[in-house]
Amino acid sequence: MNDKMMCSDKEKKEYRTKCKDLIMSYIEAHKDERFSASDISDYVTEKDIKTNITTIYRNLEKLTTDGTLIKTKNPANDFCFYQYAGEDNRCDGHLHMQCRICGKVVHLNDRYMADVYSHLKKEMGFKIDFRASVLVGICKDCRILPV
Repeated sequence: MNDKMMCSDKEKKEYRTKCKDLIMSYIEAHKDERFSASDISDYVTEKDIKTNITTIYRNLEKLTTDGTLIKTKNPANDFCFYQYAGEDNRCDGHLHMQCRICGKVVHLNDRYMADVYSHLKKEMGFKIDFRASVLVGICKDCRILPV
């Protein structure tokens, strides 16, 4: 049985594999979380599909290039995380918060944040790279003690 299917998307052609379908399935199920290539590798392995980590990285890079995913690196060790960019692929205009316990990612695009961004740019000369932004804390669902 051939595990590749030919799909057409306008004029360009792309091969879909079981591995790519599983990667997309994982992303769909984890839209509000950051994840690593290792997380996806574990998921693909659980589904009894044999692939190597290079294939997973290649697919993640393509999804990052086309704007489906956002890639961030930990400056301390260059470990990469990915997150779903949202339906409109627009994560370049707001900060992100991540729960350090469950991994949930929240897109922080509240109105009051425009004042913060403006202040940082005007008063401090600092332009934020929103696609790589992460404020880490504990979400309300994981917080044991009330604030």
